[in-house]
Amino acid sequence: MANVFFSKGRDNNFLDPFHQPINWRIKNPDEINWQTELFLVDQTLKSLTPQQRQIAQYWGTGELSAKITAMIFGLGEKYRLESPHISRALGYSNAAINDTFVITWFLKYLWDVARPNQYGRNLSTVLITPRFPSYPSAHATIAGCSEILLSYLFPSESARIKNLMKESAQSRLYAGVHFKVDNDEGLRLGRQIGETVVKLMRSQNLNTIQ
Repeated sequence: MANVFFSKGRDNNFLDPFHQPINWRIKNPDEINWQTELFLVDQTLKSLTPQQRQIAQYWGTGELSAKITAMIFGLGEKYRLESPHISRALGYSNAAINDTFVITWFLKYLWDVARPNQYGRNLSTVLITPRFPSYPSAHATIAGCSEILLSYLFPSESARIKNLMKESAQSRLYAGVHFKVDNDEGLRLGRQIGETVVKLMRSQNLNTIQ
């Protein structure tokens, strides 16, 4: 999978769209207390509310990118946007999500952090745990990137978008398939990616569409 906005430099570094090296805003997993994180997952699963279980199932069923695409179409209809505007929003969103996947998977396999159910084998998770490394959470990085990008395109919807994307990231803890830090740091990384894409859009005089 190739990057759209970012490029790979030497020594596994990434370059931004302006060809500047990027220092990713994400903790090294060696700095994280994974026993504390496992305790948080265990306590969360033991005290889940019906609403939290529903949130876990909603965001964890089907492709997250499909839900974000549906949001864009919904906002397009709400503000009666013409097809070119909706197409532009979809184009930037999908390209940014593509890059977010590339960067997230690079870090997942660079650090190869185990999932909660590999540390705590007696955890009773809401969803089946994916069979690839845990840190950072892809749901969270995509949510963070989408929060920034969609808030730029639809500024009057920014509060609602932020809450939905935060819920999406948090849902992975409710599901028991991610540690809290996977989601917190994933959101932070995703927002950085989104901020970089928005910076490029501004440099190209691509203003908000609503």
